[in-house]
Formats: sequence, C-alpha cells, structure tokens
Amino acid sequence: MKSYIFLAFFFLLACNQKRPLFKEINPEKSGLIFSNNIIETEELNVLNYEYIYNGGGVGIGDFNNDSLPDIYFTGNRVPNKLFLNKGDLTFEDITQKSGVDGNGKWSKGASIIDINNDGLMDIYVCSAVLPDSNKRKNLLYINQGLNKETGVPEFKDQAAEYGLADASNTHMAAFFDYDNDQDVDVYLLINDLDGTYPNEFRPIRKDGSWPNTDKLFQNNFDSLLGHPVFKDVSKQAGILIEGHGLGISIADINQDGYKDIYVSNDYLSNNVLYINNQNGTFTDQCARYLKHTSKNAMGNDIADINKQILLKQI
Repeated sequence: MKSYIFLAFFFLLACNQKRPLFKEINPEKSGLIFSNNIIETEELNVLNYEYIYNGGGVGIGDFNNDSLPDIYFTGNRVPNKLFLNKGDLTFEDITQKSGVDGNGKWSKGASIIDINNDGLMDIYVCSAVLPDSNKRKNLLYINQGLNKETGVPEFKDQAAEYGLADASNTHMAAFFDYDNDQDVDVYLLINDLDGTYPNEFRPIRKDGSWPNTDKLFQNNFDSLLGHPVFKDVSKQAGILIEGHGLGISIADINQDGYKDIYVSNDYLSNNVLYINNQNGTFTDQCARYLKHTSKNAMGNDIADINKQILLKQI
C-alpha cells in the first residue's frame, strides 16, 4: 500500500511541475524589425511565378566573435538585413554598416560558413527569379573583420573571386566535404521553371543539360590567392538529373564515411538520393533505399532519432 501512495505522490508532483513556455519578444524590444513584403506587378505575380510567396532565408552565426549568435535575414523584394546580438535578447541593425543588403537581388537561402578558415564567419546568399542573369548571381560576403571606428563586422562580396557567382536560379546551398579532402565543397539546389509547364508528363532529363539541374562545386585552394576557388564538377560527379529542388539534406546515409545528398523536388520530378561512390562521383539510388517518395515535394530533414538514420519528407 505504501508503495502505491509513494508513486501517486510523485505522479501528482510531476503533474504540478510547470512546463517551459516560449515567450514572445516584440520587435520594439528586440530590435528585430524585418518584413519580407512582396508587391505583385504585371510582370511578376503568382500567375506567372508560382513560387513568389516561398519566402527568403535566415542564417545564424557569430560574426564578431563575441559568443552571441547574430541573425541574417534575406529578402525577395526588400533588402537583406543583418542584426548584431547585443545580449539580453536585443539586436542592432548593422546592415548598412556591414554592407550586406543583398545588392537589390531576389535573395533566397543563406548559408553561414567560415569559407576561408580565417576564424571569421562569412555569408553565402542564393539569388533567383529575376530575368537578368547578372541579378541572379549568388553573393559571397567575406567577413573583413571589425571596423575600428564602429566596432561592427564589415563584409565584401567576393563570389566571383571564389568561383561562386553562379547565375542559376539557386534556392539553397549546402556546404559539405563530399570528397573527404578536409575542405568544404558546395551543392547548389536549383529550381528553374525554364518557361515550360512543370507538370508536363514526360521522361525526366538526365543528361545535365537543363537549367533546372542542380550543381556541385569542388573546393580547390589557390595558394597564390590565399583562398579557395570553387570549380563546377557537376557533370563529372554525376549530378545530372533535372528537378525543381525545394529541399536538401546532407548525411552519410549508408554509413560508409562519405556524405550523401537527398533532394526534394517539386512538381512531377522525382526526389533524388545521390549516394556517394567514394571516388568523386554520385549515383541516384532513391528507388533502392526508399519504397516511395513524396510527389510535389518541398522540404526534408534527416536526423538520427533512434541511432538509425531517419529521413522525413514533406
């Protein structure tokens, strides 16, 4: 009888424990004032571009090495913004001082990475949508360190110098070491509607020639320049299958020590699971590893929930 009373006591005690709650911090207090406003026009609207409301991206990183995470928002028709964390859930908009407003491009995903291994976090911004290819060139903001007068980090777009000013309709970029040479390469997730009806029933193009085919860039360090220069190795690596990518995850699916790539494709395109062949090439083995995949797929996530790889498709 005593044991039952003992258990009941702890059950009631557990029920009375307050659950942790999230508390909303209004932008007037936090300083995080950003809105990705989109105004449709005759040239650009939901009827001629279905992804117009897909949104931008966000990147979190410590850009001034003060151990506080800063926040970078990307905008489609509005400038990107960088907020410096001042502590106590307050932020300062340092966009103009830092020079990272997106140069008037339709910005998509943002990747935060120390691409040149100088101890300072850099920002890679994917660009898309706009018909002028020069306005679709991706941006690579290299952290130049703190300005001595303002004390805020300053950046310089060096995408061209690094070989990453790609003008495809890039939605996301995933940095990872695909060839196990101890430096980061990058996979560009591309979604180009290419003027055709995306739900047209036809054979999938697998020769790498179509604009809606993803790209893989290999990191090659240039000792004269003192930083890496990225080379497009898509075709030789076997990245050849077209799609309308909206989600990407990098993981060692078969646990062979090499990173693999899973891509969610919208419309009638099949999802792709590029298994790393350990020789610089990939092979789509989606049908082998998965009984079925989502159609009109959007995002995906891979996590080790129960010490086994788990793939979630959306």
